[in-house]
Amino acid sequence: MSCIGTRLTDRPQYRHDIELWEMLLIAQALQNGHEGIKAIWRGMKFRGEAFRLEGDDPRVDALWKTFLSAGAEDHQFLWSMCKEAKLLRYKRPHLFAEIVGAALEGSNPLEAPHFAAFLGEKHFRGREGLLATFSAACESRNPDALKAFCQVYDMVPRTSIYAATISMLWEQERPEDAFMLHSFLISRKDLPPRFELLEPFINYLALHNESLDKFLSPLSAAGISFEAQARRLWSIGRSRVTGVPAESLNIVASKTMGANPNKLSDQFVARAFATRAFSFDFAVHSLRMIGLIEVGPLAVRQMAATSPDLITLQARFQKLRELEIDTGASVFVRVLRNVCDAGYWEMVESLIDNDLHHEVFEDIDVQKRLLTEYYRKRDWRQLNRTLAILNNGRLDDPSKRRAANLLLITMVEAGDWSSVINCATSLQERGWQLSSAFPRALAPSFRITAQHSPSPLQEPSVDHSSLIIGLMQKALASRTNVKFKYWRQAMRALGRQGRLEELEALVYWVAEWFRHDGLHREVLDVPISHDWVEWKDLFDDKFQKSVMSWCFRPRKGIRIVSAERCLRWTRMLKRLRDGYGIEVREYVIRWEFIKRLRRLFAVGMQVKRHNASMRARNRVSITRYWTLYDKMWDMKPAGKVNYDDRVRICLHHRKLSSPKRRRMHEHWMSRRAAQKLIKPIADDHGRDSVQGDIVGYRDMFNASWEDYQK
Repeated sequence: MSCIGTRLTDRPQYRHDIELWEMLLIAQALQNGHEGIKAIWRGMKFRGEAFRLEGDDPRVDALWKTFLSAGAEDHQFLWSMCKEAKLLRYKRPHLFAEIVGAALEGSNPLEAPHFAAFLGEKHFRGREGLLATFSAACESRNPDALKAFCQVYDMVPRTSIYAATISMLWEQERPEDAFMLHSFLISRKDLPPRFELLEPFINYLALHNESLDKFLSPLSAAGISFEAQARRLWSIGRSRVTGVPAESLNIVASKTMGANPNKLSDQFVARAFATRAFSFDFAVHSLRMIGLIEVGPLAVRQMAATSPDLITLQARFQKLRELEIDTGASVFVRVLRNVCDAGYWEMVESLIDNDLHHEVFEDIDVQKRLLTEYYRKRDWRQLNRTLAILNNGRLDDPSKRRAANLLLITMVEAGDWSSVINCATSLQERGWQLSSAFPRALAPSFRITAQHSPSPLQEPSVDHSSLIIGLMQKALASRTNVKFKYWRQAMRALGRQGRLEELEALVYWVAEWFRHDGLHREVLDVPISHDWVEWKDLFDDKFQKSVMSWCFRPRKGIRIVSAERCLRWTRMLKRLRDGYGIEVREYVIRWEFIKRLRRLFAVGMQVKRHNASMRARNRVSITRYWTLYDKMWDMKPAGKVNYDDRVRICLHHRKLSSPKRRRMHEHWMSRRAAQKLIKPIADDHGRDSVQGDIVGYRDMFNASWEDYQK
């Protein structure tokens, strides 16, 4: 590599010349292939101020896609692109689809789930992004690409992609992949919305004389009613091979009297069922004579609305089955049929007598938002109806457990903490396991930094951090695995509040729980989740640095932190190192301590508000800090250090470049502007309602509401 500064692109006036970089990239790609593309990437990143590949310029997108083509074949290079874009916060709205799609399209698609896990849900952009990754998997020549896509599908929020993906596979004439993906999506409750999507499967089965029952069984178990149409189409397909279909030999025995079955308009059938001049039996037989083979949600709703009682409605559903009339795949119809079969007439009336369109039943997110809204309004009738919809109309014991967990999460979102504790305790007493979504719903409460306007269900003086930690421990007691990332958020909340004593207790408890042969096996025998990592990595260098920074942070109500309190981290790290075998590297700790002292003593250093407050009120000399460091920390440098005077190294700091300083300034100005929009609520005496002196969690597995009230 030539020395920096000897090439044209090293000069500042040419570092951001897109056309020049584009010409060089094309030349290198033609001459050296992927190695030339990677050489241009290194030149853009390391031979001067880094070039940020972001924005709306199509030329920048062209450069980025060229780099992705090289990353598809070299995943190590793709990892460097992925980390660069995520850590430097590139403004690329389709980053998830671009990176994961390149991994799926490459030579080793089984690495794609690792990229998806690294980017996380933060960069996922819903259905369009998932379909883009599927298209990339279809373009891959590796037979494992679709299997890797299925793993990615399980890692992102659920979305309906059956229609788009299955159609694409049949257009590409890939029947084996279509059957594989069909089985996978059916098992994940991503169901075909209309019968036409199943026609290629049935024609394939008829052509190869394969069993239709095996194909229809999972669909019937999922509540989809397409059996009559499927059997008729299969019979027609077999007739092309063996001869005339059986039903055409006897027109009198045919339920349609020889008329060609077809789909009538759902609105037309609904009007026919609503006509009071004719009975339901007369209407349905007449429609069947002219070829009715499927009724939609509007017709089923009208059929139920004109039913005087439960027995009549059950008889009408039975009549549709006898006449071989399908009810389709609508969520509304499935829910109504399941509730009817279970014998709950009041719930049937609640499903019919409302202003919800049948398409609203399909949207799970809308139903969950409605559930929270009904709970806030204490509208129990609509709340119970929404729970029935979310459970697909099933009212067995597993569905009741799921409904209880959905209600528990709704209480969390509504901020009704007293009901949350009572409900969680009730579930625990019944022996029901709390859902894994429960700790996920609790975690956002740790990010509350200011007191919002409380809802009528919220208690104004509640220690949220201690309350949520107690609820997470209660979830563990019910054999629910709480991922460590949620415990990290709890530690971060305690540390940023300056509650070092409670932080220290929680660190030891978590270490005792997650270690090998720890509490998760000895006490409750709770299995660790499949995405588990080496437990010692949980308290890595990043966590150790964070603990040190929290010790230098003043607690609310304290004007200055003593030097001894600033070194409280020594006791925690010693116990983690000696008692639990956590790796603590001396030079990492020493340099982090130097950085902390720089924030107190370095000249001309821009610091955050709490560090500026500490600097202004500090009355302890830098030599005193180093003296306490030597007394309280037992790890010393193993070799020669790269500085002469440790006091002098704390008084100087490396200045940031102008672009980095400008980006940091813009970042903190935007954060400060956002925080000004959230102001504490003042009480009757003009004081902030957020209390600083708060009670800690007491009982590990049996928290009570009184423990968290003033």
